[in-house]
Amino acid sequence: MLPKVQIVKPLFGEPTLTASRNADAVWSRGTIDALYQKGPTGWLANLYGGVQSNDDFAAILIPVKEMPLPDLATVMWSYYMTQEQTAGVNMVIWVHDPEDFDKRAEITQVMGHADLGKAAGRNAHELDHTATQFFFYGENVSGNTTCDTAGKDYTLAQFMADALFSTWTIYRISFEYGWVGAGTFLDVWVQDIRINSIPILLKPDSGGSGRIGRRHYTQSGAGDLTGTLAPKTPFRILSLLAHSSAVPAAGEVITLTLDAGQDTLFNVLLFSSDMQAANVDSLFTSFEFMGMFGADDEVDLFQTNGGEDNWGATITYQTVFAGGV
Repeated sequence: MLPKVQIVKPLFGEPTLTASRNADAVWSRGTIDALYQKGPTGWLANLYGGVQSNDDFAAILIPVKEMPLPDLATVMWSYYMTQEQTAGVNMVIWVHDPEDFDKRAEITQVMGHADLGKAAGRNAHELDHTATQFFFYGENVSGNTTCDTAGKDYTLAQFMADALFSTWTIYRISFEYGWVGAGTFLDVWVQDIRINSIPILLKPDSGGSGRIGRRHYTQSGAGDLTGTLAPKTPFRILSLLAHSSAVPAAGEVITLTLDAGQDTLFNVLLFSSDMQAANVDSLFTSFEFMGMFGADDEVDLFQTNGGEDNWGATITYQTVFAGGV
């Protein structure tokens, strides 16, 4: 008689990416130094916070199959930051009553907590159950005796021992970047995540999230409109959208130029438009046949703003290609 085999379903589901408002989140192939050395799959989650106005954020969402909150023993994650910021990549634990989905809450790690890495370059964090660095907000929360005030900081150990939260289960864990009210959050690449000693494999997901990226560039008054798109992963440009508060002056051409990683001899003008000649204050152009650029290539946006107009421009690009997973 053959022995019975029990198939155990994975505790953690496939990670996906999301972003809101000025922020962005895309999958990135780690081929550039400092991004190549870490991550089990070679894929990284590129989170971009953008200009911060409280509700701008990018996030990795990891489904969790109803783990009791007290069972969350260890969490580790690492990320590479473009520059020092006021907040790092923080963890959010999403919990609910397994018997009543009207009752739920998110238990959020303080974004700017002193223990959370915020320096330029590599950062890594190990969950500390004893640090006072988690707060909650939720719906239909009552009966919580220890962590009883929404928005107040507690330790995770207190949440795990709370009369209410200790009975709830985790349905999602996210790692987020943003949610502050000032500054511009530049690119960060999340490289490793491990929960309860289980590595979470970061890679382009079956649902298609994180394939399309956007970067926004602005200029108000005096000064040229400038911007650099540097995904640090193979990419191609999909479109350019630009708007000015007035028709630009004569000769103030808007351009996109390839800043090639190989050498300046390979720099190429990709796009040029004289909006004054067309007597328009806005443009949209798509690049259906724009070729793929390498991870070390960048694209520069430029427009001489002699008229001191107010500008807004968006470059949309693609970072993950069919068959590239």
